[in-house]
Parts: sequence; C-alpha cells; structure tokens
Amino acid sequence: MQKINIDNNFDILRLILAILVYFAHWNILTSQDISNPLFHLSGYAVHMFFIVSGFLIFWSFDADQNKKHFYIKRFFRIFPLYAFLIILQTLFFIGFSDGSTFEVIKYFIANIFFLNFLAPSVGSTLSSLEVNAINGSLWTLKNEVVFYLIVPLLFMFYKKWGGYILLILYSLSVVYMFAVDYLGMEKLLVQFPAQVRLFMVGILLYILFDKFNKNNIYLLAIVSLILLIFLKDNTYFNYILYPFCIGFMMIFLVYFVKNIKVNFDFSYSLYILHFPVIQLALYFEINPTNPIISFVVLFAVILVLSYFSEKYIEKRFIKIGREIVKKDKSA
Repeated sequence: MQKINIDNNFDILRLILAILVYFAHWNILTSQDISNPLFHLSGYAVHMFFIVSGFLIFWSFDADQNKKHFYIKRFFRIFPLYAFLIILQTLFFIGFSDGSTFEVIKYFIANIFFLNFLAPSVGSTLSSLEVNAINGSLWTLKNEVVFYLIVPLLFMFYKKWGGYILLILYSLSVVYMFAVDYLGMEKLLVQFPAQVRLFMVGILLYILFDKFNKNNIYLLAIVSLILLIFLKDNTYFNYILYPFCIGFMMIFLVYFVKNIKVNFDFSYSLYILHFPVIQLALYFEINPTNPIISFVVLFAVILVLSYFSEKYIEKRFIKIGREIVKKDKSA
C-alpha cells in the first residue's frame, strides 16, 4: 500500500468542485447567460471529480483488498442518499406530473438503477424549462458505479501487469472517444468508456504519488495550466493529454497547497441536490427575478439542505457500512 499523507485538501477541493457545478447549472437553468468564466467551469469540475474518484477509490481498495468490505462501504456511501432523492423526485412526479402511471414507474425504476438517461423526466412536466430533466447531475453517478464495480478487477490487473495495463486502458478509452466523435455520436462522449481515461489518471497518480515533489509538481501544474488555457479547443489535446493536465492540477491543489481543514464534507449532497432545487424553484415560479438574489437565495437553501443531508443521511449510513465491515472482520 502507498504511504500517502492523510492531511490533504480532498474535502475542500470536492466542495469547491461541487460549487462550481452549481455556478454553471444555475447560469444555464435560469437562462442568465453570464459570460464570467466562473460560471463555465462545470466540465473541468466534473472531470476532476472523476480523477479524484480514481485516486481515492483505488487507495481505499488498496487499504482493504476485501471485495465484500469494499462494496459494502461503497454502497452505504453512495446509495442511501441517492435512493432517498430518487424517491422524493418520484413523489414530485406523482403529485404534479401529467404523465401516466407507467411513465412514473418507468422513471423510478430507470433512475433507481442509475439509468437516468432512460427517463430524465415524466411527461411534459418540465418541458417548459430550459432543461427537461428533474436532475441533470445524476448522469455522472452511473459512471462512478461502473468504476466501483470494476476496481477489484483493475487492481488485480495492476498487480499482475503493472501500470502498463492502466495505460493500455487509458489508450483504449481515447480511441473510443475519437471513434464516436468521428461517427458523429457526441452523446456517447459522456458515457463510461470515455470516462475511463479520467479514472485511469487518478489511479496512475495514486500509484506514482511518491514520485512527486515540490519542484516537479509546481512545474507540471504551471505547464498544465498553460496548456489548458491555450489548447482548450484542440480535440487532440482534450482527448489525449487533457486528463493528465487536470490530474496534475489536482495533485498540486490537494497536496502542495496549504492544508485547509474542514469538519464537514457535504460535496456529494450539494452535487446531487442543487439541480432539483433550482428546477423546482423555476417550476413553481418562486425563483427570485433578480439574478443576484436568485443566486444567493438558491445557494443558501442548497447549502442548508446539503449540510443536514450529510449530517443525518450520509454520515449515518456511512457509519452503518463501517460497523458492518468491522463486525465482519471480527467474526
């Protein structure tokens, strides 16, 4: 197992990334069209989320290579809050949708199994809004779940063939992206094979962590930032080198910037709750017309909901998962 410093900025970074996603989604959903770059960084934020997952989840499995324990911890980390939210969203459609009972059932079944793209909404309920979906943030979770499922296999491959197998998987993901792009199937660029390269970068950064020092990571971060600025519209760069640039920036921010301690981690709650809160405010026409007031009020509501969500749902189920693993170890 890698000896990695547990004093890091992962919690604060994930919170910042979730907030950046809120900035972008609020801008789009409320049709503000604000040009400030802060409101257009959601793509970078989501991609860094995937790289962070690759790093942390591989680290988690490396620390306890028991597959049963790994899946139990992942299940109680992700699913309880997710299921609770899907139930609430289904209840909204039961109460306010113009769709049929079959459509509501289809929505629930598709979404509870992370197949959100099959039923993002019910009937024409939200068709008058900018985005016809109750929660457009959930598409990333199916990518996360698939990654969780294959982590033990990836770990076995790595132990057998070393980092080369990860680079091969990275390359195959890049080839997939060029192929679907060439075929004009842009929607597939957000499906799991495309995200594999991001997860692989996270894993590679974990494996090579002891190679980084203050001097080389500063250089890598600076070069990465320059490339991200000047080559952001270059397809070859975005498919091939971009994930490594985002990854180097992540390592720099997490381990080579002054440690910022936070006593909470509601980034997951904030990430999956913000979209439906904005949509419901728009649907019920209670979103303040003044953009500044709208941004602040909705953000405040989302922060409060996220705080209590983490405290009373996330933490409690994470504790349950850990207790189950602890009992299994002592059995």
